[in-house]
Parts: sequence; C-alpha cells; structure tokens
Amino acid sequence: MALSLREKSHYYRGLLVLARRDRVIDSRERELMLRIGRMLDFDTRFCEAAIDDVLRNKHISDDPILFHSLDTVQCFLRDGLRLAMVDGEMHPRELEWLKVVARANHVAHAWLEAEIARVQENTTQIDRSFPLAIQKHL
Repeated sequence: MALSLREKSHYYRGLLVLARRDRVIDSRERELMLRIGRMLDFDTRFCEAAIDDVLRNKHISDDPILFHSLDTVQCFLRDGLRLAMVDGEMHPRELEWLKVVARANHVAHAWLEAEIARVQENTTQIDRSFPLAIQKHL
C-alpha cells in the first residue's frame, strides 16, 4: 500500500512536531529528517526550510496526527521513537507526544510500551542510517 501525498505530508509534519518537542533539533535529527523527506519525495530545500522553521513557527499545531490505517500509525510511532532516540536520549516531552498520538489513533498501550522498550534496549544501534518503518510503504 503506497501512501498518498496527504499521508506523506501528515507523516512528515508529525515527525517535525515531534522533533521540536524538546525545543532542540540537533544535527543527527536534522540529517534523519532530511533522509525521511527524500524518502517521501519531498524537495530537499522544502525539508530544510521546514526544519529551520518548525522551532519558531507557532502556527504548526501540536495536535496529534491522525492516520487512516493502524499499519501507518504504527510505522509513524516506530520512526518517531527512532527519531526521538537518534540524539541518544528520549526527552519526556517527545515520549508524551508519541503517547498522545498513539491514544488518538487507538493504538494499544501495550504495543507502544513494547516498542518503547525495544528502542531503548537497542539505543546503541540507532543511527542516521537505521532502517525506517515507513520504507515498506514507499
């Protein structure tokens, strides 16, 4: 199942919102966001501008992103956890927002907790080249 342009946009915007939750976008997060943007077929300049703008743009809502399928939201949560951990730590505000997204999309709490534990156990393996869950939809 390929993602529509609208779903790709929601996916990317959601990851941008997540990245700004700790009020810092470091170079590893930026690089990963650019990689994801390329995967989703977004122009690099567009992605760079969006990343540069997300910290100061108050018009970007922190409301949870709603997805059309459980599979897509699970991919989003897996990739969101990877993005949150790429800098070596998961900020509580990042984790809180991912839980809000999971609840809004009716993802089982036990599933999310298992994914969080898995990512935290494998934190040394997460880097910018780590495979992303969304790749299976592209």
